[in-house]
Amino acid sequence: MKQLIIVGAGPAGVSAALYAIRLGVTPLVIHNGIGALKKASIIENYYGLPTPISGEKLYETGLSQLKALNIPVAEEELLSIAYDNGVYQVQTSFHSYESQAIILATGAKRNPITLKEAKKYEGNGISYCAVCDGFFFRNKNVGILGNGDYALHEAKVLEPLAKAVTIFTNGLTETFDSSVLGNIQVNHKKLLSVGGENSLEWITFEDGSKLNIDGLFVALGSAGSTDIAKKLGLILKDNHIMIETDTSTMLPGFFAAGDCTGGMMQIAKAVYEGAQAGTKAVKFIKNTK
Repeated sequence: MKQLIIVGAGPAGVSAALYAIRLGVTPLVIHNGIGALKKASIIENYYGLPTPISGEKLYETGLSQLKALNIPVAEEELLSIAYDNGVYQVQTSFHSYESQAIILATGAKRNPITLKEAKKYEGNGISYCAVCDGFFFRNKNVGILGNGDYALHEAKVLEPLAKAVTIFTNGLTETFDSSVLGNIQVNHKKLLSVGGENSLEWITFEDGSKLNIDGLFVALGSAGSTDIAKKLGLILKDNHIMIETDTSTMLPGFFAAGDCTGGMMQIAKAVYEGAQAGTKAVKFIKNTK
C-alpha cells in the first residue's frame, strides 16, 4: 500500500509532492498529461520569471522536478477513488492502487454535455455520476456518453442495475477495451439532441433516427474533481470541493488543492495550497501509523 497518492501534476500536485518528499514521504503522482496550465500560451505574472514562459514549458519543468527527486510518476487516466476502512482505493486505466492518504489536485475541468436541450434535463434524466444516481435507473434503459475508459467504468457501474446499458461514442472511435463489454452495447452514431416531456425520454441522432432512453450519464474524457468528490460524498460549493484552511476535507486523509477548490484560478494559489496539502498529508500519515 502507498502512503500517499497525489492525483494531478500541475502546480498544486507538483508542489504537494515536493513538500511531501522533503518531509519523509515519497508520493506516487498520477496524471493524465492534460491540464489548464498546458493550455496557457504565455505566463508572466508569477515569481521568478524574468521573461514570459509558455504553460506547457512550465508544466514540463514541474515534471522534471519530480524526476530529479526520483518521485514516481504514472501517466494514467483516473477512473475512480473509493474509501473503505481507512484505505483509499484508486482505480486508473492501467492499475489499482491503495493508499493511506490522497491529495486531489486535478484542476476544475469537467467536460460538459453540448447536445441541444441537454441543460433542461440535467437532474431529470441526465447525470454526471453513475454511483450517485444509478440507483434511480434500476431496470431502465440507460446510456453513457463517452468513448474512453471512464465511460466504460461508468457503464460497468450501471450494468447490474439497469435493464440495458449503451455507450454512445458520438461518432468517435472507442479507446477502451471492447473485449470486457459483456452485455453493454456500443452506439457510434453522432448525437444531435435529447428530448422528453418532463424528463429525458429519447435521443435524436444526426441521421434523423431516435432512440428511447430513460437516463444518460455523461462520462466524457477523464473523471474530474467534481465526479470524484460526489462519489466520495464530499461537500461541494459551485462545483468546487470545500476544504478547510489546511486543505483537509471531511474524509480523513483526503486533501484537495488547486483549481478544484475554487477561488483564484492562479498558479500562485495552486502552489500554496499544494504546499499546504503536502505538509498536512505527511502529518496525517505520521500521526496514524
